[in-house]
Amino acid sequence: MTDFLQLLVFMIAALNPAAAAAAPVPPGKRLGWDVIGGGTGIALVVCVSAAVFGDRILDGLDVEPETFRVGAGVVMLVTGGLALWNGGAPHRGPWEGRGAALFPLALPVLVTPAVLVASLSYGADRGAGETSMAIVVAMLLGAGLLAVRFGRFEAASDGVARVTGALLVVVAAGLIVDGVRAI
Repeated sequence: MTDFLQLLVFMIAALNPAAAAAAPVPPGKRLGWDVIGGGTGIALVVCVSAAVFGDRILDGLDVEPETFRVGAGVVMLVTGGLALWNGGAPHRGPWEGRGAALFPLALPVLVTPAVLVASLSYGADRGAGETSMAIVVAMLLGAGLLAVRFGRFEAASDGVARVTGALLVVVAAGLIVDGVRAI
């Protein structure tokens, strides 16, 4: 597997597009393109900025990338465990108006804690360009699944979200071990 393909799998696991698509939008309510596009745009700006400025953010926090890798692995481990346990995205708040693009769509459905720390960690370790491309592909996949919504296939999206959560737990364990070895 190439390095970019591996990074793409890691970012997709961190985002968990199936969990995003299973977000509990009220029955019969369909998200408009303005909300999906706006939320995805906000999420892309946040995560790509984290990847681009990852080194500077870690320097400002006085945290070495290796140490942050361990912390990011713990956050990803918990997020993966929650996805494994709960399935879809956990937000249960209102989905009304254009403000829904920022909250809850961008935060916390698309910009999960796992995808944010993955953006920072992989941006610092592998470079902003490659990480940003993986983020864009993962976000577009999540936005596409949100746009089509599974409807009668809710059980399938819930199952895929749980399997992706299990994959994230495995990725997190590898990240923690890699970080500990590097320290």
